[in-house]
Amino acid sequence: MPNKAQKYTTAQLAAVIAFFAFIAVFFVLFLVLPKNTTELDRLEFRMLAQSPIKGVSAETLSRRLVRGEFSDDVDSYLEDHFPARSFFIAVNSYYSRLTGRNAVQTVVLGKNGRMYDKPVEFDREQIDENIAAIDRFAEKCGLEAQLVVVPTSAVTVSSGLPALHPDYKDEQIIGYIAANSSSNVYDLASFYASAVKANAAAEGELFYRTDHHWTMQGAYLCYCAICSATGCDPVPQSEFTVEQYEFYGSYYRKAGAWLTAPDTLEVWRSPALEAAEVTIGAGERAVTHTGVYDDSQLEEGNIDKYAAYLYSNNGLTVITNPNGGDEAIMIVKDSYGNSLAPLFI
Repeated sequence: MPNKAQKYTTAQLAAVIAFFAFIAVFFVLFLVLPKNTTELDRLEFRMLAQSPIKGVSAETLSRRLVRGEFSDDVDSYLEDHFPARSFFIAVNSYYSRLTGRNAVQTVVLGKNGRMYDKPVEFDREQIDENIAAIDRFAEKCGLEAQLVVVPTSAVTVSSGLPALHPDYKDEQIIGYIAANSSSNVYDLASFYASAVKANAAAEGELFYRTDHHWTMQGAYLCYCAICSATGCDPVPQSEFTVEQYEFYGSYYRKAGAWLTAPDTLEVWRSPALEAAEVTIGAGERAVTHTGVYDDSQLEEGNIDKYAAYLYSNNGLTVITNPNGGDEAIMIVKDSYGNSLAPLFI
């Protein structure tokens, strides 16, 4: 008969004790450490989860329990307030990279601190819907539409990609849009390639290392491409004065690669940009600012300095040049356009 009173070795007992001690220590730390639920997390730039029970009425709590939502709230709260959470996120990020699992969440870690988005899927149905909506809008308004499809940094600053990386289909997608849209679609990838061919150092200056947006240099080259296609003379780059600020972008906050050096965000200033009036919204809620930059976002300690461009994202933004003429231009944009649009004044 086997001996049921099996003895454990000292090493096994030590491992079990260490395991439960680890759980106990982190449980106590979770209970006693303060919870940052009212301020933006400075690394991830988001509000961390609120307590699932504090300040919640019994009726609301019971309803969420019945719907199965309460357990999700608890999971989020435990995850967001786990002791030393940022440290463990960083360990996972660098471990994933060292073991060949490069994509951390939706970010691919490249060379020299450069980060990239995972490639988007070629969703033909969604692209066709978007093309049709733009074409209908332009036709209804009687406009000659100029369509800028911004390539990702992965095809523009490809020298920073890791040796093993996903396949990016930007050129295929942009080519499909150009072939099926009645708008004038800019081949911005080729325009960027020409700039890099003329000056190899320009490649790293077109997109941020830690953010998905283009830099002011990338926006300016797009501005020059549009001016060239429409017969306008671009404002020479020499007429701008440049200010530089350190910042960390969206990739940094997603990837958890906290050892990455900060990016450099540039603010280009000129008398016209400083004198321009920027009206956000319409009617009684409209607010007008002088100058195209929200300088408060550039102050020390602010996290999202990209929000300084054109006062971040708003439903309606009207830029007026007091010294300009009567001509107007309409730009339907996303956040990339916040650094591009003011150049046209």
